[in-house]
Amino acid sequence: MTAVAALLAAGVATTAGAFQTRGGARTSVSGANGGGANPANVEARQAGRTARSGERQQTMQQTSANRANAATNISNNRANVANNVSNNRANVANNYNDNHNNWYNDHPVAAAAAVTTAVVGTAAVVGSIVHSLPPSCSAMTVNGVTYQQCGSTWYQPQYSGTTVQYVVVNAPPHY
Repeated sequence: MTAVAALLAAGVATTAGAFQTRGGARTSVSGANGGGANPANVEARQAGRTARSGERQQTMQQTSANRANAATNISNNRANVANNVSNNRANVANNYNDNHNNWYNDHPVAAAAAVTTAVVGTAAVVGSIVHSLPPSCSAMTVNGVTYQQCGSTWYQPQYSGTTVQYVVVNAPPHY
């Protein structure tokens, strides 16, 4: 049953003039020439497809380039962070060493003790720190602690980072 007959049967149209057809039913509504395709429309659609295809290709290439640039930037940023961390660690170590080496300049009592030790030669002030021992010192272990005995002066080693320094101490008990 055709659509027209179905509508007539349902009582939608009661007059014969409500539906008119000219030259029979159309097989296509896309063209103006009785169902055929208009060559101008076909060419226009094809040109549009080609243009959109080129735009998609260009967009994909730009997206790929953007991703590559982002990956390169991330890699460079990571390398810069690693270099900065390394440089900061080196600066901290250098500042520590500079501050440690200048300790005597900032502590007049220790500086006076060092001068007194140099002048007296054999007597050192308890609590003063030296970076190297005088000649002819002997290692002595008393109550499980190792000391350096240099004449009548006793030194106890202590570490400052990876450097050994020696603190002048009283003679250990039970010696």
